[in-house]
Amino acid sequence: MSFKKVKTEAEKAQDEVADLCSRLVQFNSAHPEGRTDECVQFIKDYFEEHGIENDVHANNPVKPNIVAKLKGSSGRKVLWVGHLDVVPEGKPEGWTYPAYSGKITDDGLIYGRGASDMKGACAAAMVSARILNEFGLLDNNVEFWFTVDEEIGGVDGARWLAESGRLKGDVCVIGDGNGGGRELPSIDLGCKGGAGTKLISRGKTAHGSTPYLGDNAIRKLIEVIPWVEKIKNYRLELPKELEGPIASSIDFYMRTQKIETQEQKEAVKRLFHYPTVACNIINGGVKTNVVPDYAEAQLDIRLTPGSKPQKVKERIEELVKEAGVPGVEAIVRAGETAGYHESPDSPFANQLAETLEKATGKKPVFKILTGGTDAVSIKQFTGIPCLGYGTSLTGMAHQPDEYVTVENLVLGIKVYAGFPLAYEG
Repeated sequence: MSFKKVKTEAEKAQDEVADLCSRLVQFNSAHPEGRTDECVQFIKDYFEEHGIENDVHANNPVKPNIVAKLKGSSGRKVLWVGHLDVVPEGKPEGWTYPAYSGKITDDGLIYGRGASDMKGACAAAMVSARILNEFGLLDNNVEFWFTVDEEIGGVDGARWLAESGRLKGDVCVIGDGNGGGRELPSIDLGCKGGAGTKLISRGKTAHGSTPYLGDNAIRKLIEVIPWVEKIKNYRLELPKELEGPIASSIDFYMRTQKIETQEQKEAVKRLFHYPTVACNIINGGVKTNVVPDYAEAQLDIRLTPGSKPQKVKERIEELVKEAGVPGVEAIVRAGETAGYHESPDSPFANQLAETLEKATGKKPVFKILTGGTDAVSIKQFTGIPCLGYGTSLTGMAHQPDEYVTVENLVLGIKVYAGFPLAYEG
């Protein structure tokens, strides 16, 4: 069983993986419903057709998870985890083809909600399971997990599977994210965490015609928000072993994102040594002629793994006090650690990098994701080392006209089927 054989089988599977991706996209698994029952039945039928052992695990009957199981002769087990749920499609006029059409174009693109994030990678994993199953008994046991609810924290998906002890293995490859394709191959060492912050402002109501008799909670909130946004200038304390991956990450995002202004360039350069902050939700007021006595704002504050969230929380609370606006408080969600990360020097990292280099002909870079994946829950509740390699394209996740390339899916097969053959513990 050689990697050369995997490459040959992957390249023969271009039409198959494209069709599977298209079919998966046609199942609407968007939130807020996030149903995966029909999608999972389709995957199960594929595994049954090819004689692949599989099990369905459901905490919610309309949101099942499914796993394909391949036998190995050693006691080692390699996991692959990807999610089947997707975000809502948005307004239909934003789409060239209907969002759930799964349109395959002549130039090798597959369109539809979830094509890039991440039903394309799930299709590649399905084909990988078939190829490995046809090889017969493997050295390593392998499980391919297709989960739910990643877009809302893995409530009935990876988080539940990890907490309940269903996920067991030596290492885990996360199929989410942008692996850079053939031109700029990359492996995700970890994900950012957060210090999600809610600002609550309390005032005094009054008639809109006599605002001086009230205490406007919205006005006070607007005064405090810029003070909290100063957290973007707080230098994070980070492990030295991440300095190399941070440099690679900055270079990766500079080269793959649409960076047009000097301000954007400076933001990318600060992406990991400082928190990012975005005020994304503001609520307040009940009527145009009533001075509001309550308002709140929610800020998305992201932190590099290895930083100290509690210190960030303390600084945010200090900034609110420094604003000097009475009646405004901050509620900050901050754990002892932010996100997660693996060492770039582990055997797992080296062996996955070697697999990706064989698949692309280029040495991959290690990077840190700016967002999160199911790896955060898996690492937290099981301790299983997690590294990410995804087939998605830069800028495609959660966008209208989302698409993925067949080329990337074939590359995904080479990595997802090739790594279990290369892993030696």
